[in-house]
Amino acid sequence: MDEKKNTQFSVKTMLILAGSYVSFGIGAGFATGAELLQFWAAHGIAAILGLIISAALILLCIAVVSRDCRKYKLVNMEMMYKHYCGKYIGTGIQWFNTLTFFLMVGSMIAGGASSLHQAFSIPVSVGTLIMLAAVLGTSLLGMKKLTDILGNIAPIIILSVLVICIYSYMHGTDGFAAGNELIKAKSGLTMSSSLIFSAILNFTYVVLNMSAYSANVSTRADHQKELVFGNVLGQTITVLSQVFIFIAFILNASIVAGADIPLLMLAQRLGNVFYAFYGIIVVLATYTTATGMAWVAASNIQPESSKWYKVVVAVICIGAFIFSNFGSFGVLMNFVMKFVSYLGIVFSVCVIVSKIYRAVKESKEKA
Repeated sequence: MDEKKNTQFSVKTMLILAGSYVSFGIGAGFATGAELLQFWAAHGIAAILGLIISAALILLCIAVVSRDCRKYKLVNMEMMYKHYCGKYIGTGIQWFNTLTFFLMVGSMIAGGASSLHQAFSIPVSVGTLIMLAAVLGTSLLGMKKLTDILGNIAPIIILSVLVICIYSYMHGTDGFAAGNELIKAKSGLTMSSSLIFSAILNFTYVVLNMSAYSANVSTRADHQKELVFGNVLGQTITVLSQVFIFIAFILNASIVAGADIPLLMLAQRLGNVFYAFYGIIVVLATYTTATGMAWVAASNIQPESSKWYKVVVAVICIGAFIFSNFGSFGVLMNFVMKFVSYLGIVFSVCVIVSKIYRAVKESKEKA
């Protein structure tokens, strides 16, 4: 029987997929506010236009990839990369993406240490050792279930950020016009001085891993519409949250401009108890992000069932710890985000070329 006769469009499934999309995309970069500041601070209020352009490109690409994942039964990252990029380029992108996970582990260790220092006055050198021990210990135990549980802090992050933003709106330190000029003047590390290119880099930064996510969840929906609408709703919630946060940054530019962890800076104004609470949330977010990425990087080299898995995990975590000492959290994040963004450009070009090639080939076969 036809799929449409067997199943009906499920709003519940759509909402679950939207929630999964948001939870997957919200991690340490969102909780710290570092990604948002580095991508968009240099452009001031025009960043909202850039965010909309980026979101539209992300949704278009995710819709195409989601459809293809169901049509061609691409159920994991490796299959998806090889489908669009071919055997050799696809394998290359897969391994370069594994490298980005490794580098992200290092930047998250630095981010956790910076958060511990800022919120609890723990020396950065001690903080990096604490983060290393936590990430390495969890990964060695086979962390997937624990990370899935701790990954559910995404709703807590969103609610906490909402509280921070509302307070920051009500008690802004700068007028909108003055804050807009100040955040541009003191933007610090940035991805690009061009608004359009920043939007493209933001798109390629997000879409590389969100496409892999789409491959993994493509079979969870009974209808293509559930998957597409779920992704649209999830991305809409994400971009609205980013706009909400960025306006708070403009209204408090004298506090956050050039900061490594801007949302933690704003949380400090809500009192010591909330500041400590959000400091713990940020540390947990960086920890779960680092642990998850350490697991992905290690399992891509050796499966968790392999006798070499623990050795690989140890090498990755210790190597990431060494990398975490190469710069501050902001510097390392800037480097890793650019690395991921440019790798995402390669993947995006492959998707476009692949779609054109297959469309031409199918039209010739029908002729």
